[in-house]
Amino acid sequence: GPDPGYAWNIYLIEAGYQEAIDRFTDPQYRHLALQMQELAREDEPSRSRTADVGPIEDFYELRECGGVLSGLNARVFFGIDKDARALVVLGAIHKQNNGPTPLGDKIRMRR
Repeated sequence: GPDPGYAWNIYLIEAGYQEAIDRFTDPQYRHLALQMQELAREDEPSRSRTADVGPIEDFYELRECGGVLSGLNARVFFGIDKDARALVVLGAIHKQNNGPTPLGDKIRMRR
């Protein structure tokens, strides 16, 4: 089960991890990792009380900007495996526009 203090495990898909560390500085990556850890403390991470989370097809995105992100519009994509009680991190991007998540990024996360 999850570590004490957490309601959910966090699993990282290798490609998603590599994508995140390639796109963000170490402090930015750590900030996003801490945001995911905070989601793992919540009973229902898809309806977070502390973070901006929204559905994207059959997975979710954590939306984060400002602070250590220095104006980047970051997105961390994750699925929820209720049987394993796990948040599965699929990938991360820094969005270049203010509109919906680009189709190419959605397709890449589905894989």
